[in-house]
Amino acid sequence: MRKVWPHEFFRIDFDQMLEEGKRQERVDAANRGEYAIVKNMHAYFDKEVLPLILRDDWVFEAAERFASDFALDCFQHLKVSGRESYETQKALLEIKEKITDFLARAYLDGSAPRAGKVDLVKASDFFELLNLDSLTKAELAEAVELRQQAEEHEALQVFVTLRGIRDCYETPLPRIMYVVRRAIKVKKGLSAKASDAELTGISELMDWYEVQIDPAHALYPVFGRLRDFYNVARNVGSHHKGLEWDSVNNEVVLPDRRIVLTVPVHEFQQKYRHLVYICELGLRGMLSAFCERERGSISKKLVQQYVKTFAKNFPVGEEGVVKFYPA
Repeated sequence: MRKVWPHEFFRIDFDQMLEEGKRQERVDAANRGEYAIVKNMHAYFDKEVLPLILRDDWVFEAAERFASDFALDCFQHLKVSGRESYETQKALLEIKEKITDFLARAYLDGSAPRAGKVDLVKASDFFELLNLDSLTKAELAEAVELRQQAEEHEALQVFVTLRGIRDCYETPLPRIMYVVRRAIKVKKGLSAKASDAELTGISELMDWYEVQIDPAHALYPVFGRLRDFYNVARNVGSHHKGLEWDSVNNEVVLPDRRIVLTVPVHEFQQKYRHLVYICELGLRGMLSAFCERERGSISKKLVQQYVKTFAKNFPVGEEGVVKFYPA
């Protein structure tokens, strides 16, 4: 296990996010193209934002405030929301594996002739592939139990996803964009304003983001959908009514005052991951650049707090032992 400086430590996790995009494509073929989105976001932070933290005093000033005042909020969000999302998806994947095994056995004995020929939107739909009259009592009982488990976890995952969107939109995203907004202004030669010193909610600057982040921008998968999805989902996540889960049509219904947004469940979950990619790439990448320039007490404190964020069973990539900068 190699020894790394704090900036290298955060850089390892920044680069590891690329593997998450690949993992999502392996988990579900419908996620094809997701790695390209992560790769573009990674390249944007790497080529546009991080160099400005290193060389531009105004952008570094924002990164320093992020590191000192905002990063801990993001760590706490990762600890709660990240673990919850990971554990929920992990449990659902385990149920999918059991269903896949059951379908393989049912296919061999002629009880599921269409298994392997039909792509299921969600795991609990496997029941539609079964010839129930061909199943033994034990097999039918097993199938009923598996469907019940899948339905419960699918409903839970939709709920957890909405809460993740709401919390991400409210806490990490504005803090990440506090720094990114200055990077955009420097890159485009836009004048600084007094409001640039304020931590501002995403909705308050929605018009500005929609102008500055065009369809060619790496962050467009999120900022191109601010009004028609993310703002609506954030609102519904805070409403007393909440979402409606249409398990028959595999759709999530988001009723927000006069707007009722209906989203296929796969797209709903994918949009959550897009939001997570920005927040987690921004967090790790910007802290890496900050530590490389600061090389002091704040960097040491960041590492000490960050390592407490993840559960022992959380998947990790390359590991290293952190050595701190000399005083």
